[in-house]
Amino acid sequence: MIIKKNIFTKLNAVIFIFLIPILLLYGLSNQVSVQVVEGLLQKEKSNQLEFFRKQLDAIALSLAMNAITLTRDTTVLGMERAMLSGPQQQLIQIESNVQEKLTLQSSANSWNNDITLYFPSVQRTLSTSFRQIPYDERKLDKSVRVPGWSYRPDPERPDMSSFVYYAGGPINENGKLDQSLVVAEMAFYESNVTSLLDQLKTGSKGDPFMVDRQNHLSYNRSSDKQTTSAVVDALFQKTLEEKGDFVSEIGKKTYLVNYVYSQALGYYVVDYTPLEQILFPITKIRNFFYGFIILLLAVGVMASFLLYKHVQAPLHALTGVLKRFQNGDFSVRLHKWFHSEFDFVVVRFNDMAGQIQHLIENVYEEKNRSRMATLKQLQAQINPHFLYNCLNFIISSASLGRNESVIAMAYNLSDYYRYITRLDDPNTCLRDELKLVKNYLEIHTLRLQRIQYEIKVPEEMMDIQMPRLLIQPIVENAIVHGLEPKMGGGTLVISGEVIGEYIRITIEDSGVGLSSDRQQQLTEQLNQPMDETIGYGLWNIHQRLKYWYGESSGLEITSSAAQSGLCVTIYWKEGYDHDSIASG
Repeated sequence: MIIKKNIFTKLNAVIFIFLIPILLLYGLSNQVSVQVVEGLLQKEKSNQLEFFRKQLDAIALSLAMNAITLTRDTTVLGMERAMLSGPQQQLIQIESNVQEKLTLQSSANSWNNDITLYFPSVQRTLSTSFRQIPYDERKLDKSVRVPGWSYRPDPERPDMSSFVYYAGGPINENGKLDQSLVVAEMAFYESNVTSLLDQLKTGSKGDPFMVDRQNHLSYNRSSDKQTTSAVVDALFQKTLEEKGDFVSEIGKKTYLVNYVYSQALGYYVVDYTPLEQILFPITKIRNFFYGFIILLLAVGVMASFLLYKHVQAPLHALTGVLKRFQNGDFSVRLHKWFHSEFDFVVVRFNDMAGQIQHLIENVYEEKNRSRMATLKQLQAQINPHFLYNCLNFIISSASLGRNESVIAMAYNLSDYYRYITRLDDPNTCLRDELKLVKNYLEIHTLRLQRIQYEIKVPEEMMDIQMPRLLIQPIVENAIVHGLEPKMGGGTLVISGEVIGEYIRITIEDSGVGLSSDRQQQLTEQLNQPMDETIGYGLWNIHQRLKYWYGESSGLEITSSAAQSGLCVTIYWKEGYDHDSIASG
């Protein structure tokens, strides 16, 4: 399909050529901006989680060190000895001192915590908790075997669930605690972690939480638990390091997930942030820009359409009528109004076309009148000495008493002049034209007694229409200039044929002929204006053929191969509308 390169397509192409680089540059800039924001967000979240981890580890380590210190405290160890062998009054005093020490240790930390001392030797407990802690040897044995901090849920009161650290031991050969030691239990409540996560969430668009390898989760108070569970599933599908980040698609939303591992508690601190929410200002500006580009494109296309409607369409209409005008349709007019400056052009074009049509019609009519006058004048300019020779032959034959020759000459001469003096109709058929030629040849045969002729024209060509007096002047020229100067007899052959779209009539004689230089000179003179050096008969026929049948018709002069004389061929295009020219 070939696209026409008009103003409309060119203008739209320019609009798209300008918009495409802008869109590409903006798209690249927007992508870089998103990458920068994501990088800054990752760095910020990583720093926040790292600070959170350090704060959490510091508190957990401090509490763990307090528990270890208590197991080595002389007062605590002295209480164990008092429980075993000391008087009751001394035991009460020491217990009061230890309780006070535990209370001071617990209140010294900013997190709510409980400290419990287990005395395996006497199977007693001492605690800062408002609840009575019974001594459970099996539970204690099992708990002490777990190193570091562990999570202890409270089914009765979930808000009292806690993280627990045990200091004491080691376990003896029988798998039991050494009966001479004190075990310190340090517990801080999960609500402390929740409060710390709430602080991390404050002023942030993320949703932090903590999770261990056993999928225990510690949420902040406003956590989206469903989304958090999905993030946990995505987290443990990856190979986790001490800290890292990744992007995950959850619920048709994209989240940036950052995590860091707390060595003290054995938990991952995780924070996930919806990128759409973070990138909303950039996305909003991007959508506004694309909307503006679409609006600009629509305005550009509308402007180009208006330009097409008010400029290209009028030009197209004018081009159409100009092409028809160029092809010879001088009656064409533009009857369309554009309600713009082109209406003035339309009026002026119609006026100009009318004037040109009027001038061309006048010139054409005058040309046709001049042509017909010229043709009639050419027909009247037949050489009159031919008539004198014929009359002299009749007089001579009558004097000698050759009545048959006189009758034959008179008969052929009357038919001959009847034909050439009929000027009312310039057209004839090939049959009548050949009859005239035969009359003419019979006249010369009577006069000269040494000329033979032959007419070889197919019957199907006899009704072909043609101008009058095309063949006779050539035959006359062949006799006068070819056969009469030749000593002895001579032959003249007239033949006809149809080759393609052209009709060809050939007159060959066995006369004296012409040299090739003279033939070329004569051929060149046929297309030149008439002067005294040009033979009138051949020039007349050549010009008449061009008048009637156009530039592709004419007369051709060559040497006759068959008759060793001269060959003259006239040709014209069959079906050429010469009647309309003649009637003009």
